Amino acid sequence: MVFRVAGPISGAGGGALGYYGLFISTVNQTNAGTTSANLVALDNSPVRASGMTHSAGVITFANAGKYQVIMELAFTASTGTNPTVSVWIAQNGVNIANSLQDFQLLGGAGTVQISSCVWILDIAVNDTFQIYWRSTNINTTLAYQGPLTSPTRPASPSAIVSITQV
Repeated sequence: MVFRVAGPISGAGGGALGYYGLFISTVNQTNAGTTSANLVALDNSPVRASGMTHSAGVITFANAGKYQVIMELAFTASTGTNPTVSVWIAQNGVNIANSLQDFQLLGGAGTVQISSCVWILDIAVNDTFQIYWRSTNINTTLAYQGPLTSPTRPASPSAIVSITQV
């Protein structure tokens, strides 16, 4: 079987579309209040990035196109039972319609639960992207876990954001 490409393939690096970013947070992030929108902070240096930058949790795109965004956030609450957590995304500082996810942290204090979401966004040059969260419990945090032993295990970020051009 022979496959033929109908036209040129372009993008960063000359291969398929290739702009990407992998951003993480290696800190615990506290809840500013039960009625506050908490911007997800990301580490100063991305794990990997091409065609995008970020500052203080705001990701800026250098190239227009369609981008797939995958987010994973690790939540825990130090006290209380079953708080509700809301997660949503914004583009250029404006909330994206229908992006809200509400869920309850189950299992009691200290349990870590992962919120994950996938979106495809239409991006223009210099567009920005942000992730926000809130909780009904002031003691809810985005939870970073350092390296562990017995057996040796790597750290677990409080937030992981993976972005690829599609």
